[in-house]
Amino acid sequence: MQTSPPWSRLISFSLITAVLLLIVPLIALSFFNHPSPTDDYCFANTSMRYGFWESQQIYYDGWSGRFFHNFIVHGSPLVLHWLTGYKVYPVVLLILLLLACYAFASQWLYGFNARSKLTVAAGLFLGFVGTLASLAEFLYWYAGMACYSLSAVFLLFLLAVLLAHQRRGFGVQPGYLLLESGLLLGIIGSSETSMVMGMSVLGLVAFGGLVIHRRLSVAILVLLVVGGVGCYFLIKAPGNAIRMGMNPNSANIPLTLLSSLTYSVGYLARQLFLTPLLPLSVLYWPIAVKLAQKRPLPTYLKLHPVWGLLHGAATVLVLISLHFYAVGVPPAHRLVNIINLVFWLSWGYNLTLLAVVFKTRWQLERWLLARPMLVSGVLAWAILAVGFGPVVRLAYGDWLSGRAARYDAAMKQRYQQMAETQASAVTVVPLDAYPVSMVMEDVKTNPEHLWNRCWADYYGKKTVTLKAIPGQPTP
Repeated sequence: MQTSPPWSRLISFSLITAVLLLIVPLIALSFFNHPSPTDDYCFANTSMRYGFWESQQIYYDGWSGRFFHNFIVHGSPLVLHWLTGYKVYPVVLLILLLLACYAFASQWLYGFNARSKLTVAAGLFLGFVGTLASLAEFLYWYAGMACYSLSAVFLLFLLAVLLAHQRRGFGVQPGYLLLESGLLLGIIGSSETSMVMGMSVLGLVAFGGLVIHRRLSVAILVLLVVGGVGCYFLIKAPGNAIRMGMNPNSANIPLTLLSSLTYSVGYLARQLFLTPLLPLSVLYWPIAVKLAQKRPLPTYLKLHPVWGLLHGAATVLVLISLHFYAVGVPPAHRLVNIINLVFWLSWGYNLTLLAVVFKTRWQLERWLLARPMLVSGVLAWAILAVGFGPVVRLAYGDWLSGRAARYDAAMKQRYQQMAETQASAVTVVPLDAYPVSMVMEDVKTNPEHLWNRCWADYYGKKTVTLKAIPGQPTP
């Protein structure tokens, strides 16, 4: 993003302002958030019935080896009957994500001024959050936050720490290794998708060390061992075999390969033409050129762009293929959120590698900076792409229309009904407002549905049923 005044200041001001405008409705919506029937009550019931620590073992043996995720969800605010916690954690998550973006940008642009770092952090935050495939699953669903959102935050912090560690020679420094190991285990223990994401980063660091220095440092060997142990406990969990065995389309390799490649073509097209990726890339190029001129050049910028491109493409393809392999269908939106972050980070890295190779042949940054109207147009393109993207319109719409407030009032009325009704069988009316930015799904008309049973158990009822309204679709 432009570094010569006055246009660099305009870009910085515009992107930071856009971030603030994006955050406003996200924070406002958090005040109307509630626990989701999807998983939240089930995890809470398990923890309340069997205890926090035994619940970890139950899920590890019976359903999922996601040890960090299991740790977080079984300590949810529902366990403490603290419903206000569901209005607090989205704000905390947003703050952590902002800090993580800045931490990464600060280390990536080490030696640059604070404005450049803030600008890159703002561009990354806008590109990622402004194009989330599912806002509700990333920010307002507690179980999804524990499984995917936190791992995205941890990845950015891990990259920041690795960059700082590399500048100090990547030696055996206990402080760095402990922090890197903790972040890595948190990423791996969140989900299989996060595991691939975290190990891909380590793989790139190790590969760079072998190509450039013909050796692996002791520090990266330690981290590879830590990562390997985390992967072992995730993959070998007895619950994983049970979960995979319940789906007849799992482990179909031909289907996985063909479907993943087909999906990847559409995914790349959407990223290029339906997101602010291209205009933000143009704005980032002058900074990439300045990075390429650093002396001495950092090890991670000495790789040939072909290796960076192969690594990024392989990582994204593997991440896409995981859901096809597991259940035979395209990645769920909550997975696409994470894939997007990896794609954007890899894209920026490869742009920088290209700048290292072509900085003396391509004078794009000088050509751009000599045409302020063009720079302004590219900046407007980036901001409009975010503004007309799915997140801004959805968040502002649910907030300003009053849907979020009506949903909040309806949920509070349900809680009051559950507390005051003496009967063991309770029927609740459908929500009169359904803010898609926050809500994934409701309880069902079938009282035997898992979400209904978990809701009923939490409130000490035998059954909970959603009242069927004639003429309305049945959940």
